[in-house]
Amino acid sequence: MKKKLATLSALAGALVVFSHPLLAHHGTSSYDFSKTVTLNGTITGFDWANPHCLIHIDVKNDDGNVQHWTLELPSTFTMARRGWTKDSLRLRDQAVVETHPAKNGTAVGISWMPGSLMKVVANGKAMPTQ
Repeated sequence: MKKKLATLSALAGALVVFSHPLLAHHGTSSYDFSKTVTLNGTITGFDWANPHCLIHIDVKNDDGNVQHWTLELPSTFTMARRGWTKDSLRLRDQAVVETHPAKNGTAVGISWMPGSLMKVVANGKAMPTQ
């Protein structure tokens, strides 16, 4: 009986540990795919990490105030297949980036769709999208 309980406990623990990454992944329903926003600003960070790479960019809004945006990209594997590296974007690069903004109005966006990235230009150089 103790052996069955120990086995059941081990299986339950394994289920919790291995199912956690599945729960952590999210969908794209929080983004407004009917809108495309073009951001022109300064790169303040580029996270080359899984499950998604992130672009951090400071953009002046219509009032002249700086707004910090975070943009989601695909995984490092997908980005590398398109020719990107961890050094593709650097701090203080001047960039123009297209994104689909968050529905709730926060400065968050998604800059890719299955099959292609949206426009990213850094220091006048267009980054690979396909």
